[in-house]
Amino acid sequence: MATRYFLPQDCPNGIQQFLRRRIQGMHPVPAFPINIQIQTQSGCNAHCRFCPNHSISKKVSMGRMDEDTFFKIIDETVKHPVKRISPYLMNEPLADPRLPDLIRYIADRKQPMTRIKINTNASYLDEAMSARLMVSGLDRLHVSFHGIRRETYESSMGKMDWEKNLANVNRFIEMRKRYKGKAPRLKITMVHTKAIDRELDEIREYWNSRGITVNIHAFENRSHGAVEERGLNALPMRALSDCDRLMQQAYILWNGDCVLCCVDWERTTVLGNVAPAGLQSVWQNEKYLSFRRNYLARNIKGTLCEGCMVQDETDFSYKPKRSLIQRLKGKG
Repeated sequence: MATRYFLPQDCPNGIQQFLRRRIQGMHPVPAFPINIQIQTQSGCNAHCRFCPNHSISKKVSMGRMDEDTFFKIIDETVKHPVKRISPYLMNEPLADPRLPDLIRYIADRKQPMTRIKINTNASYLDEAMSARLMVSGLDRLHVSFHGIRRETYESSMGKMDWEKNLANVNRFIEMRKRYKGKAPRLKITMVHTKAIDRELDEIREYWNSRGITVNIHAFENRSHGAVEERGLNALPMRALSDCDRLMQQAYILWNGDCVLCCVDWERTTVLGNVAPAGLQSVWQNEKYLSFRRNYLARNIKGTLCEGCMVQDETDFSYKPKRSLIQRLKGKG
């Protein structure tokens, strides 16, 4: 069941908040985001069929976040009980050569409960980058690898080189086994499309035999009709009406703008900029509050949320069998 939220600003009375939490089972929107994604550099070298990135990259400004802005965001964030910091957003994070150093900046300052995670297509995951990530303090490395057959992978991800990128991932697996310190936990992720559906057994066998978990995510149209019109979905679609991204996660572009969510590729809803006053000020501003208030009341006509569709299923995973020692060591 989807989490139900309420705005504390609309329930100033402590009794009202208590009733909503304890009797109605609702959750208050937190005073600071629980999860944060930061785009250190815009752009992606893949042309995935289920993603609008390639079609809009020439329509919006592109650039790289200056380090002072990044440090300012992190210095503010680590003061709060944040669950996850992800220095990537609508981009290929490893295209930014600074990324391992930026991850180390987070790792040296974050609270113990905070996890650092990125999602990469592995095209930049060469031996040197792998070695830098291994010692960066990164907690989770998720690799988008859509399919296990060459033809499925390359048709799904466009310009990506199946042979090179598969070798990159397998080398990282071996380096991780040899590394004596706390290495990033690796998972393979993909979107559940028709093409993927035909080879799920092969995908599970290949990665599980290497001790790697596979996460299969429900296909979304990412609020872009052109994506949905490609007919990639394996199952019927439904309106994504129970989304909690707006309630608990902040999305910061390279220029400091906070956008609505991770599918706002065209930056239709900029809710503020973190440079002048910081993330918490933006998170609690009237524009953010108004959008949340309307979303909770289902007043979404004319917004990005109105066109957001998702495949009618829940995400699922294929997990390898691991020994107790492996689980204790966090291997796999």
